[in-house]
Amino acid sequence: MRVIGTVVEAESGEPIEGLRVRAYDKDWVFDDDVGDTLTDAAGSFEIRYTESQFRDHAETLPDLYLRVYAADGEKLLYSSEKAVRRDAQIVERFEIRIPRSALAG
Repeated sequence: MRVIGTVVEAESGEPIEGLRVRAYDKDWVFDDDVGDTLTDAAGSFEIRYTESQFRDHAETLPDLYLRVYAADGEKLLYSSEKAVRRDAQIVERFEIRIPRSALAG
């Protein structure tokens, strides 16, 4: 299973390299961290994960959301947690646009 996509600056459409993208499976009690990676020079990312990283007693498909952090992995720049992709497919593609103001400082 894979999460793929690109991260660009909203105003210019320029790719953003070196941001940390983390994928999560939304659960009732505790969200599962299914993987993370850094964006490349084209702003692209790919996170591969297995069923064992999200599956529990009643869940057969993950409910995915992403968070994008500054290169240090601390400053949250973007989250799709309010738009969870329920019963995610084998490959889910995200196109993420981050405002320049969020990238500053």
